[in-house]
Amino acid sequence: MQRFSLLLIAIFSVTAMKTAKADTGCTLSSQSLKATYQVTTTRGNSASPATTLMLWRDGNKVAHQYPQTNITETWQLIRDTHIKAVRYFDGHKRAIEYQPNERIHGKVEKDFSYRYQLISDGVLAKMVEQETVGEGCNTEVKMTLNDQAQHITLTWLPAFRLIKDFQVEAKGMKREWRLTSLAHPDKEKLDTHAFFAEREAYQSTDYADIGDDHTDPFLTKMVNQGFIEAGASGFYHQDGHAIEGQHKH
Repeated sequence: MQRFSLLLIAIFSVTAMKTAKADTGCTLSSQSLKATYQVTTTRGNSASPATTLMLWRDGNKVAHQYPQTNITETWQLIRDTHIKAVRYFDGHKRAIEYQPNERIHGKVEKDFSYRYQLISDGVLAKMVEQETVGEGCNTEVKMTLNDQAQHITLTWLPAFRLIKDFQVEAKGMKREWRLTSLAHPDKEKLDTHAFFAEREAYQSTDYADIGDDHTDPFLTKMVNQGFIEAGASGFYHQDGHAIEGQHKH
């Protein structure tokens, strides 16, 4: 698991940016959309129940919504250099804000592409292109990567900077993220701005101030359950908990 998550640590590269932003001639925007994924994990003959991840974009903001836990995490790119993270507890209409450059578990959020498209530009740069099919908005690029004991396959949608299908096989385990639906404000009744605005209206607490407030039952409960730390990554276990190096919520 550690090797798997370390592989997905962001490594910025110019080549990767060219791959991620390939010009396909598609007129639909990649900056405003809702992509729904089904996440499955199989170990041998045993398959865990599938879970859902919804990725929302609105300009310089991206959100990962998890219906199973009623939690939404967002990241906002500020002045092209800083990333502000917020964790929203939708069932409680509460939020925990993490300031740009705030160090959580010894790490500072640095790679927006990792959150924006569920895979970093650096990993894309390492992958080997096998074939390209379709055209325009329907262009798909099939890629593979063999990394030590892992085999990774990816179907990439360059017009939208999105994963269509992503599989990792290692040590008898197979994990897959599969795109099940994709919606755009240009085509469907979808208001991505309203999605973010609704959550930004929640009662918010700054992460740095949590230790000073021992009277808030909600904060006490969330701290005890381990839900206060900043979101670990775009990749999650089948139970909705994040994967990040040696740390797991």
